[in-house]
Amino acid sequence: MEADIVISVAIATAVVLIVNQIGRVLRAMMLHQTIRRSFMDGSPLAPALIDRIDQKKSYQGFGDDRVGVVLIAVGLAVLGFGLIAGGDPDDVRAAVGSSLFPLLVGAALLGRHLVIRRTRLDG
Repeated sequence: MEADIVISVAIATAVVLIVNQIGRVLRAMMLHQTIRRSFMDGSPLAPALIDRIDQKKSYQGFGDDRVGVVLIAVGLAVLGFGLIAGGDPDDVRAAVGSSLFPLLVGAALLGRHLVIRRTRLDG
């Protein structure tokens, strides 16, 4: 892979992650500001908002199933591209090797989600 392509992919990934984190911080900031205002105004909604914060903290593994499926799809896409476009055995080997990471991480996330869901249904 060319160095400029790798750099472009890294920059795009960093931008997506930064925008995602900024969105989370803004959502949390707005929720906390709403709670503060409701306490100051004596609104009866304050306990419900606090319960909403507790619910978010108690649920672990939010989105693991979706992230796992997306990573598995990315791994399969890289694997398929390597098998279709790879004329040189070294290129095919590199594509198979690079597809293993998203496949295994996606499978681990999907497995974790299924285990958490199964333990919640049993207990």
